[in-house]
Amino acid sequence: MPTPYSPETETFTLPCRHDNFVGWHQGRPFYAVWLMMVDTVAIREAVHRLRCAMGDWLLPDYRRQPHITLGIRGFPQSGWQDEHSYTPDLFEQDIVRLQQLPRTALQLTCQGTDSFTTAPYLAVSSEEESLLAWHRTLSPQHTGNAYVPHITAGFYRRAIPLPTVRQMLSQLALPSCKLSISHIELAAYASADTAGSLHTICCYNLLTQELEMTRPHLLPWNTDL
Repeated sequence: MPTPYSPETETFTLPCRHDNFVGWHQGRPFYAVWLMMVDTVAIREAVHRLRCAMGDWLLPDYRRQPHITLGIRGFPQSGWQDEHSYTPDLFEQDIVRLQQLPRTALQLTCQGTDSFTTAPYLAVSSEEESLLAWHRTLSPQHTGNAYVPHITAGFYRRAIPLPTVRQMLSQLALPSCKLSISHIELAAYASADTAGSLHTICCYNLLTQELEMTRPHLLPWNTDL
């Protein structure tokens, strides 16, 4: 299931498990999110070093590409079922809101590490809180929550005191990395495999405001806008 944005107040990490959460997805095959793919050599190396430092604290077989989530959208469906449904109307509203934002690339810095209760991550910051603006655009229903831009490194497999985790993270010296982002993606992962790979549905060019469909079959409706 989706990783929460906001830092939690618990004192231990929460063990996760690889499972098919049928009660959550109710047979809906994919879950969609707006994100920035940051699958570069430098970021992959940083994630690898973080995972190695965590060792068996983390679940194995995490195959999610490095990315920064901007907006959790839900299960693509042609019609409304529940609050987790992502319908054609919501998709079109997202595109309209995107087209109202400035035509500019986003300049990001990946520096430092921290942890949610469910997952350790690489911290990400942006100039003039631009990431927060994009998050508000693509997560209108979550604007009341604290948004923490991050690159997840995996999910915990056991309960570990968070002070112990943060002490270990403070000793992990990772180089900072600059990123220039000119595209964002609507991507999906198989809902029966919550640690599986991301599959790009469409790519939105921040400079030209053009939308390129990559896997339109993952949206069960006509995608002509």
